[in-house]
Amino acid sequence: MSALHRIVAAIVFLLPTTAWALGIGGIEVSSGLNQPFNAKIPIVGAKQGELVDVKAKLAEKDVFERAGLVRPYNLTALKFAVVPTGDGDGSGYIHITSREGMREPALEFIIEVRWPNGSLRRKYSVLLQPR
Repeated sequence: MSALHRIVAAIVFLLPTTAWALGIGGIEVSSGLNQPFNAKIPIVGAKQGELVDVKAKLAEKDVFERAGLVRPYNLTALKFAVVPTGDGDGSGYIHITSREGMREPALEFIIEVRWPNGSLRRKYSVLLQPR
């Protein structure tokens, strides 16, 4: 398979399986190298009350493999929580944390988000700086 075919397959694979009703934005990391991981990803397009049924998690190993990525063991330390902002408009974010400090400066992972009307996957790359 050529590089172009792999890129196209990865893009198609990572697209949501339903309409663009709900999405996730860019990642904002507030931790550094050797610190417990702490990051937020905004959830966009959710309707009021919809976040109750939204679940986020690290994608399974086979999803990583199909995307051409390795899923290192240290990623299993990441915990995902969907947090409403309390604005009453359906807005919220995915809070990603870990108890242990992240020792690798570069993280690359896929998040899977599911809700009653669909699901999506998105790849994130993070570079942790010493603090």
